[in-house]
Order: sequence, then structure tokens, then C-alpha cells
Amino acid sequence: MARIVAAFAASHAPMQLAAADSAPGDQAKRFLDALGDAARRVREADAQAVVMLSNEHFTNFFLENFPQCCVGLADRHTGPAEPWLPIPRGKVPGHGPLARSLTDGLLGDGWMTSFSQRLDLDHGVMTLYHALAPDAGLPLVPVLQNCAVAPMLPLPAWYDFGRALARAVENCDGVDRVALVAAGGLSHWIGVDRTGDIDEEFDRWFLDRLERGALDEVLSLTDAELEQAGNGAHEIRSWLALAGAVDAPVTVTAYEPIHAWVTGMAVAEWHPPTPGGHA
Repeated sequence: MARIVAAFAASHAPMQLAAADSAPGDQAKRFLDALGDAARRVREADAQAVVMLSNEHFTNFFLENFPQCCVGLADRHTGPAEPWLPIPRGKVPGHGPLARSLTDGLLGDGWMTSFSQRLDLDHGVMTLYHALAPDAGLPLVPVLQNCAVAPMLPLPAWYDFGRALARAVENCDGVDRVALVAAGGLSHWIGVDRTGDIDEEFDRWFLDRLERGALDEVLSLTDAELEQAGNGAHEIRSWLALAGAVDAPVTVTAYEPIHAWVTGMAVAEWHPPTPGGHA
């Protein structure tokens, strides 16, 4: 039986690595410091593996075959896919037994989860994984979500998926301590006229409800309503899945509307209970 010992969510703009100094003032420092603190707490929790929810950016799948969810089963992944990210491309350790156990659990719970033995990981995963394990020493199970191509799984379904994922983690053998990470969002527009815009009002509204545990209004959003905060705002699906998985207090530790990175950048940490029952 495994338990979730640490959990956080953060934005994953490629420019946070490729052009960190393009952010004005102390914006980059505040975001990256909060991300570093969250990553440090994962290490201090002695997690044996990290399960990371992120979105597929047409790196592994295209329109002829675009699953709603794909779990990486391999013992080794590759990344980053982008040659211009300042991370050496190479092998990223997976955790095949954990990944297969999670997939079995999700399938047994009725979730039609896809899986792959060969994933190439782009900035959606590698920006946060690099913060967690700059030496690439922490086993990673990527869970790639469809946040890009309609039809997409509705927001409430992703919250329920998170609950099923937590049950699957708890039923895993061979690993005791697992970290969950959500990567993506918040508001941003990609490949359209509004690229570079940020909907700060939406971002703060979302983070307020996340921190207060009042997600009903968020979960009631249609995709059309959500897209008013950008076609990249669909990536909050990873945050909602994590919220479903970890029933614990949440602290938003950073929010920076960084136009140079074309994204509303945020970090939030969950505080799962310890074995003694205290969060």
C-alpha cells in the first residue's frame, strides 16, 4: 500500500527555463523560488517516485490518434523534446511497476486510460521535473492529458479521475511513498492573435477557489467559458485532477502574470496528512 506524501501544482511555460531573465523585476525569482520550495518539500518527503499530470502538446500524439489520457509505462522516457531548452536531452527514469499498477487500477475503476511504452517528454513535464530532480534521479510516471483538442473530457470528470488515481496509488505494491505533481496553466493564449495576453482576473478567481476548497464554480465551467481565459487555460485540468486526488488544505505560494512568458504563472502546494493524521 502506497501513500501520497507530497503534492503541488505549477505552471510550465518553456520560457521559465529558456528565458527566465526576460521576466521584469522580481517576477521570475518569486515564481522560481516558490517552485523550488515545492520541489524541495517533495525531496524532504522522501518520495520514491513522482506521478506527474501534464498535457500533451502534439509531441507524442496528433489528430489521427489523440487519447484523453495516456500513462507512460516505460522504465525509461526521453526528454526534453525541445532542443532549445537548457536541459541536456537524455533518458528520464520511469517506474514501470508503479505505472502499470496505476493503469490497472484506473482501468479497473472504469477509466479508459491509454498507455505508452515510448513517450518523448516536452516542456510540459520537463520544466517541473528538472526542478524536482536536476540530476534526473527521481523515477517519473507521466500522465498526459488532452487539454488541446476538442472533444475534451469535462472538468468534473478530471476531478473524479483524480479521486480514482488516488485510489490506484493507495493500492500499489512495491512502492510506499509517492508524490503527485500537476503541471500546466494558468491563463494563456498560444498560436492566436492574443498570444501574450494573460487573464489575471480569471487566474486569481481560480486560485482563490482552489485555496478555499470551493471548486464547484470552477467545475461548472464549460470549455467555451474556460477558453475565455485562453486556449491554454484548458490546462487547469491537471490542477483539478490533483485537487480530486488529494483531499487536503491548499496554499497558493506564488502568482505572477508574466507576459514575457505568455502565461499566468502560479504555484500551489497541497498538505496531505501525515501517518499521524495531521496535514
